[in-house]
Amino acid sequence: MPLSITEPIAIICPDAGAPESSLKAVLSFFGSVKIGRPWFMDQPVTLLQSGVVEVFRPPQDLKPSGDFKALLAEYRGWVRTSRDRGFDALLAFKEQESRGEEATWEIRGELRRKGSRPEENRGRNALKWNLFLHLAHEIQEEGREAEELLKSLKKKDSPLKGVIEEGDLPGPLADLPEREDPLMLSELGMAQVLEAWFSLFQGHLSEETVLLTLRPAIFQRLCDTWEEWAEGPAGAEMEFFVPDFSRLDLQGLLEAKGRFMNSGEGVALKEALVKFLKGHSEVSGEKANAVEPRGLKEPKTLIRLRRFSLLERPSANEIVRHLSGKTIGLIRERHTYGE
Repeated sequence: MPLSITEPIAIICPDAGAPESSLKAVLSFFGSVKIGRPWFMDQPVTLLQSGVVEVFRPPQDLKPSGDFKALLAEYRGWVRTSRDRGFDALLAFKEQESRGEEATWEIRGELRRKGSRPEENRGRNALKWNLFLHLAHEIQEEGREAEELLKSLKKKDSPLKGVIEEGDLPGPLADLPEREDPLMLSELGMAQVLEAWFSLFQGHLSEETVLLTLRPAIFQRLCDTWEEWAEGPAGAEMEFFVPDFSRLDLQGLLEAKGRFMNSGEGVALKEALVKFLKGHSEVSGEKANAVEPRGLKEPKTLIRLRRFSLLERPSANEIVRHLSGKTIGLIRERHTYGE
């Protein structure tokens, strides 16, 4: 039976949003982007009205009861007073009763306990998982704002410009390095965000979508978790370059992408990706050489994929069980031609 050649779908993992430029970079190749959001997160999503970006929620039985927003506001204020401990301040939140709901948390023990969580515990943990993702989203947005501020400050001229006879004087902050990943979580914090994300959205994940992250640390964490806990075949990897049309408006982007995807190279790349997602790729246990379409004059994006094999036996690690048979991806924006 011939493979169905359709544009692949990306699910952003584990973020609850992304800048417009990043979404456009993803849409330069993927047919649509889906974003999972916890209950009661109501901030606008860029490009949502376009029809190519979709938001989905956890199932109804994982919707916290009571006044969740009031609880979030109360907890947010508490975290602000413990900022020196960052995300790991969650571990010090020993016990909390939510309004309208009897829920006693033993967070310290819960988060450090490895192994599976019985299905009947999902509802009891829903409040915690939703809270984790809300807090992680706020930390990430603050990190992005700080990075944008740093970039603008680095562009400022030296206060000595025009005063002394020198050539191009660098600004006072020009040499400050930019962080690759603005959201810096500890190992434990990152693990809990991933566990919360997979636990809330597992019903939306399929083997033919790509769980796409914009952050190398997340991609590496998922790969490392699989290597540590999974048994059986290692799966396969694939890298390829695609044009980056994110500088265009959305209509121009879709038209430019359509021309590329209907070209001979675009069709061949899409067909190779569909085979990869369906597990029909000949590459196994190793990484395929990066594929770069000839004559690609546009700015380009590097996409790295890792497809995990189906587990031969259940893993003790919950994240690994969710990754079984799935494909994760990392997108790296703005590689210039010939780089």
